Amino acid sequence: MLDALFDTGKLVKMTITVLEIFPTSTTTPPKPSNKPGDMYVVQMNPESYTVNYQVNYNLEPAQGDPGAEARYLGSANPTAEFTFLFDGTGVVPPPAGPLDNIPIAGAVAGLIGGGPTDYDVNTELAKFSKVVYAYNGTDHRPRRLRLSWGTQQFDGVLTSLAITYKLFKPDGTPLRAEARASFQESIPAVVRENRDKKSSPDLTHRRTVIAEDKLMLMSQEIYGKPDYYLEVARANKIFNFRKLRAGKAVFFPPLQKSNP
Repeated sequence: MLDALFDTGKLVKMTITVLEIFPTSTTTPPKPSNKPGDMYVVQMNPESYTVNYQVNYNLEPAQGDPGAEARYLGSANPTAEFTFLFDGTGVVPPPAGPLDNIPIAGAVAGLIGGGPTDYDVNTELAKFSKVVYAYNGTDHRPRRLRLSWGTQQFDGVLTSLAITYKLFKPDGTPLRAEARASFQESIPAVVRENRDKKSSPDLTHRRTVIAEDKLMLMSQEIYGKPDYYLEVARANKIFNFRKLRAGKAVFFPPLQKSNP
């Protein structure tokens, strides 16, 4: 009933969630983690954000030439830049929990919830950093992330984080901070290939060997026929193609390069 009554006034907060990757499977896409502390809900949605695209070219001229044609090398993964506000002054209401998406009920909950002292900037920054920046001992790297805001979704990794502290209590405790964060898109091969439908044998493909994989069957999957497994073995310097080591990365070159 309340959802129907206040549906048009719902405020959708951006969430940042850790993605779980399954390194032993080349066909299972990542999924959002449901472990405690693996999701962060922003206090206030960003006022704006920037998405950067970069195209790389080789501009090196041949010897004796005054210039060169821009030869396309590839496109870098896009990056997204956000500024997140952490405010403990009471000007920005802290998240009210399950009633946060109901404007009137959420406001009442904020009034009786204890006031601005409930939101501690240092504590919130620690929670935020644990999700986006902290080193993950299992993967031996920072987390892979999913940023969700309404119908928008961005999967990537944190590339930079700068925190500016702006207001302080007399004892130096921060009351307000801004975190400028940059994320670069990072999509596992299985998701990227499903999205882009890159099944052409004219493209270079990469596969990670799992138990019981056979080079002939992998060639069949990539090229549509198993006949090119010897060329793949030579390209990857595989001497015993009948026994592939699980976890090994195998590259399948374009047909026109391996078979001129």
